[in-house]
Amino acid sequence: MPSISSPNTILIEVQGDVLKRMGKRAEAYVQFASFNPSVLGFVKAGSNVIYVNEIPYSRVAIDSEKSHDYLYVVILHEYLHLIGIADEREVRKITLEMVGRKFGENSNAFSFSKMLTFPEDVKIMENRKYFSHYM
Repeated sequence: MPSISSPNTILIEVQGDVLKRMGKRAEAYVQFASFNPSVLGFVKAGSNVIYVNEIPYSRVAIDSEKSHDYLYVVILHEYLHLIGIADEREVRKITLEMVGRKFGENSNAFSFSKMLTFPEDVKIMENRKYFSHYM
């Protein structure tokens, strides 16, 4: 894991992980911007730019591990939209599954991704031992 979280390095990492998991890849770029703090990131329709909200990101940016994990989750989530998965709920489930597989259930990335996933989906995934299967 890099000592300083570079959004471009994390994007390359995400692209590789999605290619392995889903066989899809898209050209993408990451750009920081300030907007409503309740929105962590977004992709405009027809665009290949992933906008990461620098306001909530600034809260974790001082810790390199948390910064990396935060950016990984946000970029992965938005990248899944970019490759064509429009359904928000499905993107959150896939993000949680991929983060659990990559970082483990005790990681900051998993905790963060779990907070963003619909609670009923987390419960279903836990009941099916969905996460532990990948550890």
